Amino acid sequence: MAPPVSIDLLVRAEFVYPVDAAMRVIPDGEIAIKDGAILYCGPQMPAGHWQAGRTLGGSGYAALPGFVNCHSHTASVIFRSQTDDHVAKTALLDVAFRLEKDISEDEWGLCAMLGTAEMIRAGMTTINDIWYAPERLATLVEKTGLRAQLAYKVFDVKLEHLRDGDYTHYTAIGDRRLADGIAFAQQWNGRGDGRITTRIGTHATDTCSQALLQIARAEASRLGLGLHIHCAQSSAEVDEIRARHGCGPVTYLDRIGYLGDDAVLAHLVFASDDEFDLVAKANAPYAHASTIYPRRGRYPDLAKILQRGIRTGLATDWMLNDPFEAMRYALNGARMVAGSPQALSCDDALYLQTMGAACVLGLDDKIGSLEIGKRADLILVDITAPHVQPYYGSSAALVYYARASDVKTSIVDGRIIMEERIIPTLPSDLGVDAIRAITPRWRGQLQNYGSRAVAGPGCLCG
Repeated sequence: MAPPVSIDLLVRAEFVYPVDAAMRVIPDGEIAIKDGAILYCGPQMPAGHWQAGRTLGGSGYAALPGFVNCHSHTASVIFRSQTDDHVAKTALLDVAFRLEKDISEDEWGLCAMLGTAEMIRAGMTTINDIWYAPERLATLVEKTGLRAQLAYKVFDVKLEHLRDGDYTHYTAIGDRRLADGIAFAQQWNGRGDGRITTRIGTHATDTCSQALLQIARAEASRLGLGLHIHCAQSSAEVDEIRARHGCGPVTYLDRIGYLGDDAVLAHLVFASDDEFDLVAKANAPYAHASTIYPRRGRYPDLAKILQRGIRTGLATDWMLNDPFEAMRYALNGARMVAGSPQALSCDDALYLQTMGAACVLGLDDKIGSLEIGKRADLILVDITAPHVQPYYGSSAALVYYARASDVKTSIVDGRIIMEERIIPTLPSDLGVDAIRAITPRWRGQLQNYGSRAVAGPGCLCG
């Protein structure tokens, strides 16, 4: 009899979803992990085959790759409920852009901790984030064990002036923010045992001048870093780009040499069919933020996008950091636009939230599926709750019926970063007490900007 194989961790599950090419479901499966990588994923081996440092899971659990969030603003939780009844233009211009300038780095750090905790507890093991105070988020990522691609928000307009139609571009603002973005990217790229990588985060086609976009592209290429940008996100953006350049935002990026296989394009809600052809030709990756679009009353034709072979993954964007909701919104949105339940399947949605999003980030050779040699990024989901019963094992059982709160354990690089929903590296209250203490002031600021925040105890309004 052969001696047992020594491994660090053995994860067993009633159902394993490797998200491999065949989209198999493995009943009574297991994943063997050694040195942070997957050594085996398949049916349970005979007793005594493994000598594991620790064994997790078993009956009542589903195991699957950790979710990948290919476009996020982790600290944007500050805007919850404040833009949900607005059209895209006013949500950003009247509310978000006016408040953002008033928030301190310490406050962004508090929001980042809350958002990070929520993402981990929802089963996300990788994020791609662009925002303010990225050092605060990077520190949290390094501490908690998440995997991340991070960028500083670069622009050269005064965002708070956009509501008045003032798109003046200030070279000094752009130069300073790009320099800060490059410094952050160089400082943090490769940190956290390689889990943290960085990008140059040009905010959007209308909030960055042509010169800034082209310099950012050149710098990203020089440093070997990717880019991250909002594109064709709103009608206001499209109108501004058409007025200045006589074309849509994607065409504009193509003409100035920005498009490429390393530039993550978020949204594309107002992109034309011809522009999607340009995206496909450039092999540019697309982040599809499915939970945001229905709130604004317009949904991209995801089925047609996928038919073009565009590298596509699901993203939460901001405030609702729930990959299960993202998958359901993607399914329902695509089916309603196409008028067919066959526009997108549950297998497709699960792929988009894992392997698809990993492809967007250029990490599909490392994560996104449970395959031998890949990094051990995976989650265990409790499948015993009443809302998933009876559990038949198909991907639909997870995608349509499981919840973020069903995620019990999260593993990144073979390291357990959450167990039984406890994140040991974060405060036990996950930062909620600090957020609640400061909320009255934020509520007052939002009311002063005309938001729908309700005055409450301690509200500093006026």
